[in-house]
Parts: sequence; C-alpha cells; structure tokens
Amino acid sequence: MNTFLKYRFHLLIVVFLLTGVFGYHLTHLTINFSFESFYPKNDPEFKYYNWFQETFDDEQNYVIYVALKSAGEDIYDATFLADADSIFSQIHQITGVDSVVSALSMNQIRRTGLSFRQRPYLDYSSESALSGSRERNEEDPALIGTLITEDFQYICAYIITNSEIFDKEARDVFADELDAILVNSPYEYFVSGVPYIRTGYVRKLKSELAIFVSLATLLILSVLFFTYRNIWGVIIPVFAVNASMIWILGFMAFNGQSVNLITELLVPIMFVVGMSDIIHLITKYLQEVRKGSAPEQAIRDTLREIGLAILLTSITTAVGFASLLISNVPPIREFGFYAAIGVIFTFLISIIVIPNALLWLKPERFMQAKAVENHPFWEKLMEKLYVLTIRRSTVIIRLSVLIVVACIVLIFKIPLETFLIEDIGKNDPIRTSMEFFEKKSSGLRPFDIGIHVAEGHNALDQDVLAEIEKIQAFLDSQGFFGPFISPVTIVQEANYLYNYSRPRYRKIPEDQEAIDELLAYGSMNGLDKLMRRVVSADSTVTRISSRVPDLGSKVFEQFYEELDQFVTQNCNTQLFSYRLTGHAYVTENNLDYLRRSLMGGLGLAFVVIALIIGFLFRSWKMLLISMIPNVIPLILTGGVMGLFGIHLTASTALVFVIAFGIAVDDTIHFLTRFRLEIQQGQPMETAILNTLKGTGKAMILTSLVLLGGFVILLVSDFGGTFNTGLFSGLTILFALIGDLVVLPVLVRMIWRG
Repeated sequence: MNTFLKYRFHLLIVVFLLTGVFGYHLTHLTINFSFESFYPKNDPEFKYYNWFQETFDDEQNYVIYVALKSAGEDIYDATFLADADSIFSQIHQITGVDSVVSALSMNQIRRTGLSFRQRPYLDYSSESALSGSRERNEEDPALIGTLITEDFQYICAYIITNSEIFDKEARDVFADELDAILVNSPYEYFVSGVPYIRTGYVRKLKSELAIFVSLATLLILSVLFFTYRNIWGVIIPVFAVNASMIWILGFMAFNGQSVNLITELLVPIMFVVGMSDIIHLITKYLQEVRKGSAPEQAIRDTLREIGLAILLTSITTAVGFASLLISNVPPIREFGFYAAIGVIFTFLISIIVIPNALLWLKPERFMQAKAVENHPFWEKLMEKLYVLTIRRSTVIIRLSVLIVVACIVLIFKIPLETFLIEDIGKNDPIRTSMEFFEKKSSGLRPFDIGIHVAEGHNALDQDVLAEIEKIQAFLDSQGFFGPFISPVTIVQEANYLYNYSRPRYRKIPEDQEAIDELLAYGSMNGLDKLMRRVVSADSTVTRISSRVPDLGSKVFEQFYEELDQFVTQNCNTQLFSYRLTGHAYVTENNLDYLRRSLMGGLGLAFVVIALIIGFLFRSWKMLLISMIPNVIPLILTGGVMGLFGIHLTASTALVFVIAFGIAVDDTIHFLTRFRLEIQQGQPMETAILNTLKGTGKAMILTSLVLLGGFVILLVSDFGGTFNTGLFSGLTILFALIGDLVVLPVLVRMIWRG
C-alpha cells in the first residue's frame, strides 16, 4: 500500500489520463435490448427452436394482437364495423406490417358445384347482410374466441409484423405509429403481443433506470453531505465513483460490448457499491487525525490498516460477481465479468484519488461538530453493542439458532413456479392487456410440438395423421388450448369444404387415396401455401401449434408429464417422435436453467471466498468465523421469501449472488481489524471493543448507503427489479446486524476455543 502513497501524483495523472481515454470510448457505447441474447446459443432446446422457426417460417413471435370494443351491445353494429375496418386498414399501412388478419378481412369459403364461393364473415353493407353474418358466425370455431370474443363485445385483429423489425429501432417506431392510430380512435382497445410487449418493457426499463440513477445520486449526495457536512466530502467521493463508472462503461465500449437489459444494472449497483471503499478510507483517516496524527502519517496508517481490508473486500465482491461467469446465458456472464472488473476499477481509483484528495485538503474541513461522522454517539453506540454481546451472548446465540432453523424450514416453502408475466406490475397497461387476451382469447403464450415422422413414412400418411389427431384431441381435452394449426386441422377443414361444408366430414378421410385426392384438389386452390406452415419441405417433420394462457410452470410441468404418458400409452411411437418447442417453452427452460446456474454460482462464490479468507488469514478459525455471519443473512432472506410465498425466479436468485459478495465486506473489515489488534498484543476483549469502535461506524454508514441504493429499486413497477431491491436490502440489513451483534459472540466462542 505504501507504493500507492509513494507514487500518488504519478498514479493520479494515470487515473486522469485513463478517465479521458475511457471517456472517449464511452461516447461509442451502444444500447442493445435484444431479448434473444438471453438464450444460451449452445443450448440444444434453443438450437432446435431456431431450426423449427426456420423450417416453418413461424410467425407467432411476430404477431401483435389488437382488440376493439364496440360502443353498442355487441360488435354487430355497422358504424363500429366500418370504423374497425378503417382502423385495421390504417394499421396495415404502417411500415413493418406484413398483413392484418381479422374477421373483417377473412372470407367464409363454401363449395358450390365444382367451384368455391367466398363471402365475408362480417358483411355490414346492409342490415339484412349484417343479420345474416350474425347467424352464420354464432358458433363458428374459426372466429369465436379468436377473432371475436365469446361475449361478442370485442373484434380482434392479428397484426403480423416483419421479422426484420423484431429487435430493432424500427419496432419502436412501429409501436409509436400503432399507438397513435389506436389512441385517436373513439373505441376502448387492448393491444399485446411479443414485439409490442418488448417495446413497452424496454422503454419502461429505460425510464426506470433514469429514475434509479437520479434517486441513487440524490441519496448518496445527501448521505455524504450529512456525514461530513463539507462540500469536498461530497465532491471527492462522487468524482471517484463517477470516474469508476466511466472506466467500466468505457471499457465495455472498448471491447465492443453493448449495454443490455442486465448490464444496465451496473450503473445503480456499482454507484452505491463504489461508496463503500471511500467511506471506510475517509472514516479511518479522520479517526487517525483525531488521535493527533499528522495528515500524511494518518494516510499511511489508514492504508496500512484499511488498505488490505479494502483489497480483500474488493476481491471477494469481485469473486461474487465473477461467479456469474459459469452461467451459459451471455448477458449474465457479461454482467458478472464487467461488475467484477468494475469493483477492481473502483478499488484502484479509490486507493489513488482519496489519499491525494485528503492530503490536499485540510482535515479540519471534515471535522465539523454537526457532521454525522463526527457525532459522539458513535462511540457510545459501539460500547453498548459491546456490552450487549457480553451480557446477552447466550440469548443472541439461542435466538439466532432458533431464527435460522425456522428460516431453513420456510426456505422449503419457497415456490419454484415461474410465470412469464410475473415481473410486470399488476396495474401496468402491458399486463392489463395481456390478462385481457388471457381471459378473452386463449392467451398469448405460443405452444408448439414438432413431430418427426419415422423413416419410410410421410407426415401426410393417413396412419401418421391419425396419431397426430389423437395427440390433438388430448390437447383439446385439457380445456386451455386455443385453435390448433396442424396438418390434421388443415386436412379436416379441407375435407369439410370439399364435401359442401357438411359437419360430419370435418374429419380425416379413412383411406390414403381420399387424402391424396383431397390434397391434390386443394393444391389447385392454394392449399400448398398453408400446408408449408405445418409440414416441412421433405414431409418428414410436421407440427401442432396453438396458444395457451400463462398458467405457470408447475401446471405445464405436470401437463408435459401427462402428455408424455398419453403418447407412450395410446400412440404408435414407431411412426413418429415428438419434441416440445416454441418461444414460451424455450423461455421457461431458460429461466429455469438461469435460476439453477445462479444458485450454482452462489455455491461457487461461497467456496472461493472461503478459500481466499482461509488462505489470507491462515486460520481455520477465521474461516469459520467469517462464513457463519454471512450464511445466516442468506438463510434469513430465504426464510422471508418462503414466509411470504415469493417465487424463486432468476431475478430473486440473482439477489443471493450479488448480496453475498457485497455483505461479506463488513465481516472482512471487522476480522482484519480484530486480527491487527491481536497482533499488537491486545487481549481478546479489548481487541473486540477496539474493533467495534474502529470499524463499526464505517460499517453502518456503508451499509446504509448500500441499503438505500437497493431500497430505491422498490419504486420499480417490475416484480424482478422490486424483488432485487427488497431482498438485497434485507440481506445487507441482516448482514449488518450479524456483523455487529452475532460476529463478536462468535469470535469469543471460536477464537477462545
């Protein structure tokens, strides 16, 4: 640490130069909020999903759903239908829209003699035509529950967008134009769909990020001002933290890395984490000055006593973030890497800038009587805590054990179920629209099964179609599937139309010759285009597609088991094999994998940090003492989650990794100071008291800054962000209590033992 002091001016120049270099690269930093980057590229499920998309040119991910409510009793109002038709036509003109499918644009097809006749599903040209449409459409499965809601209050349109705009700025432009058309209409409306949801989601994240940064800045400025009551006590730390942020983001830009949905969290998290080192340095420096040391000697003593502890805390925090590198999800790995690098950057900047600044300023500037840092109650508080840990040590241990055991029991009650819309606030328009389509229109969650036909067979063979029909009937019996798209439904509808729309013919013909004749006839009337959506070019792979509500991963896990059991027991599996896929299925698998990898990362971080502490302190006692008070907060946080039924999602799993790496810092500061006191020949009790007095104040101040930084996230309308703030804050609070109350008791028990 003396090196940093010896060459402090040279190093300060290096800091300014590098800040300029990284600042230049920062101007080239780009933003990429693509959701596709969250899928592990080598994951077999994701590879199969991509192949499936390319094979069938799937449009489900690019569909936006719009529902317009009639101002009258139902949709059968000529004025409303004319307006709706006009609105859908305007939407069709938006750049990026390939087609708009609605009951107003679709025709009912009927065979007459050797030809087919088409007539509009909704003919509003006259009252009699409209009345006829009502009678014909009343129970038509092609319309009711899909293009017309079952209560006949809403007419729906499927807007199929171009895949080229899916994760581009053009998607946002499209969303703006769509909103403008719908807002200017006189009708109540709902709009949803993956592209539209993504635009809204990303925009909300951007606006919330601006709020978080603003509130975090205000919080830190307030804490610093009331702590030191000096403008330099605000300017210096803020400069150091901002310099570290420029380094981090500039380094990302230098490496060609964009800001994504996860790495954007670096800004608020690193902003508050960066304050920890600075507060410890300034607090220790002022303690040494109060003892009568000259400023330069005070800095030397500060770096000698606190420097190693700050280095250790930076390493352990970096390890906590770096544990995310084991994830197979690119944005999580990137977040872990740049957060770990950011912690090291912050350490280097703090250890260079703060000593230079403190030596440049007169210490009296920081020693105003009104400053919180200078208040005499700190010493009294630490003495009271010391007495408490002596007199109530048995109660502290028993109560801690009791709470930990209760929380371990509660941890097993943490729900592991995942909902795709759980992160969106209940009153958010995005969620409101999604829930509307969940209730009124079979949901928005795509469902796909890829069916691979055995060698020597064709997807359109009668025996293969019969097996697919069994599966489709089983799916339909579940009661939550929307209309199906499959070779079975196409052949059934073709047979129905071919036989003059008589209901008994809505089935698969019983012999292959009839099917071939039907397909040949259909081919002459444009059936091939529709068939290409469900059967591969070589006819060896086909699909069953539908939409379902977001019922939660538990429901689907049970359903997948039942489906597998049904296929095994009731189908001829020598004719085919099947594989589940689709956007929702892959996303759900990815979230489950992400959750497991994050918990694995936590275990890795725990082991690595334990090894670092054990190696540096060269004592198994120190290792044991350091780990216990940092495991307890995680257990307590898990217990709270179990008590209130908070789901263990990817975002809540991320909390444990982040919070553990940060929370261990105070323990290291405590034990470093305690070991130093012991090495100086102090009795154990004196060493504990001096440690509390020497580090307790900085521990509380830094924890309050961290706590405040995470509590700010509670203003978020996203469940994941809210939970990150809530449970990270709880973990840090529990860790602080553990370090101030439980840790001294453990030191007495284990050190003496």
